[in-house]
Amino acid sequence: DCLSFLHRKIKKHKEIPNLTTSEERALSSLKKNKKIVVKPADKGNAVVIMSRNDYIWEGMRQLENTEHYRPLVEPIYPHTQIEVKEILEEMYENKIINSKQKEYLLGPGVPRARRFYLLPKIHKNSKGWSIPDKIPPGRPIVSDCNSETYNIAEFIEYHLNSISQKHN
Repeated sequence: DCLSFLHRKIKKHKEIPNLTTSEERALSSLKKNKKIVVKPADKGNAVVIMSRNDYIWEGMRQLENTEHYRPLVEPIYPHTQIEVKEILEEMYENKIINSKQKEYLLGPGVPRARRFYLLPKIHKNSKGWSIPDKIPPGRPIVSDCNSETYNIAEFIEYHLNSISQKHN
């Protein structure tokens, strides 16, 4: 049958490594080095290796900008999760969403806090870097994966994409 055929084809297909054994060891060693950070560049499909201290310095420089960020005494996601649950319950009671949608939109039982990280902007002129010729500015990313609103964002994106396709 079709499923057996696909299974055999997948088992036959072997990955062909694009790195030598010594390159694999070198990469593994870099990943274990706690003095450096290895990140993809913001643009240009490059990999950036920088001092962990410089990376943290750039992150703190950005996070201390009170125009864009403010410190929290405690995480807000436990409170947000309660609010999201109440809103979804109301939507379910008003028959705006069904039980399967409600269950999906509720997301993980215990949400994960969002994670802030940077993608170095090495394509920028190095004279204009945060510290010229030393520390590139970073594009701030706040990962929402497994948060209390992640599934809601996915749901909205899916439906907005289908609407936007109709208007192209």
